[in-house]
Amino acid sequence: MKKRLWCFLVLYLSVLLSSPMTHARTLNLYTFHSPPYQVNPASVQDHTGPFGTTVETVRCVAGRMDWETQIRTVPQNRAIHGLRNHVIDGYFAVDESDLLNRFALPTAPVALEKWYFYSLEPIDNFRDSRIAAIAGSNEAIWLEQSRYATAMTVSHPDQLLALLHRDRVDAVLMDERVMALQRLSGQDPDDLNKQFVRFAPLSLYVTVPFAMEHPEFLNKFNRHIAGCMTGGFDLSQQEMSQISNRARSLIDELVNTYHLEDWLGSLGPPAELGEVLALDKQWRELSPSRASDKAAEILSLKLSGKLAQWQYEQDGMVTETIVMDTIGAAAAISVLTSDYWQGDERKFETIAGKTSDTLYLGPVRFDPSAQEFQVFASMPVVDPATDRFVGGVAIGLNIEKALRSPYLRPGSTNGSPGE
Repeated sequence: MKKRLWCFLVLYLSVLLSSPMTHARTLNLYTFHSPPYQVNPASVQDHTGPFGTTVETVRCVAGRMDWETQIRTVPQNRAIHGLRNHVIDGYFAVDESDLLNRFALPTAPVALEKWYFYSLEPIDNFRDSRIAAIAGSNEAIWLEQSRYATAMTVSHPDQLLALLHRDRVDAVLMDERVMALQRLSGQDPDDLNKQFVRFAPLSLYVTVPFAMEHPEFLNKFNRHIAGCMTGGFDLSQQEMSQISNRARSLIDELVNTYHLEDWLGSLGPPAELGEVLALDKQWRELSPSRASDKAAEILSLKLSGKLAQWQYEQDGMVTETIVMDTIGAAAAISVLTSDYWQGDERKFETIAGKTSDTLYLGPVRFDPSAQEFQVFASMPVVDPATDRFVGGVAIGLNIEKALRSPYLRPGSTNGSPGE
């Protein structure tokens, strides 16, 4: 009996040891050469593959999901062909594309670029201008899809600047960080005029068969991006200054137009916090599908209707408007908000009890449903007769629209429109 048991154990161990070991799954991905985001290794003998900020983000996310990565840089047409024919699992870092959406699914953004038109002289209308971009780049594809009259494409950024200085084109379209690298080749971007065009969220596209085989992949991948991305969604000091000025101007207009200090001052004492929290719970449970009784009551206010009209007149720049009482409860709203009580959020905590010139500007957030970058700004409302804090105003700003203001000259702190 013991001999049979021993033979069975030997047979079991031999089968176990002869079976292939379990390895991490491998993601087979294509990308393209675009420093500093994706950079080819200096030597073909370098087997570590491409590097750069976006490459490291993708590798980090994949690693946290127990996936290994095999990444190669290839021309755009080859990458699209590989994705369409399922030769690869995915392709990054690419802008949203109607073509790719036909046979692949995007993740949340793994990189964020800031695009500008660069020119020697100020240009009021770029639609009729000669514009150049890097061949096969996201910028070149976007120009074509947006029906700009692209003059030509070249293979390297320094060739774009050469075209500009030789008056072969009127402007070039380039990411801000890519342009900053031109200083290394003796160019000085600070000598150029620039106009902000857009934030470009760049994603990883995976094939439909891959997504079907791994149904949890996209959700898990998206959850890990924030912890792996290093920078990219932060505003520069110049952009912060411009957004702050725009937000302050809009809120001042709102307060003065509707005399919010008088309206808030007439509300009387705020509700008890316990009551506010109970109403907030009901509000959050139903939003955004429908309004709670309290939300419907506030939306029906005359002031809420005026806020909605004012917001509409801002042509998409303002995405949300909230008037708050002295403890941060919503007193009037332009649209149904996600919650009733703002008192535990930075946009209220930072301004509560402060003077009227205090401004809070929150972090940039990407709204995947609207495909927009937004930021919340808020200011206190103070009774000018008594200097008493009577509440606050918060607005959501579409960052791209807010940055499109009069032309940005060298050394200027103003932003600019895309056209």
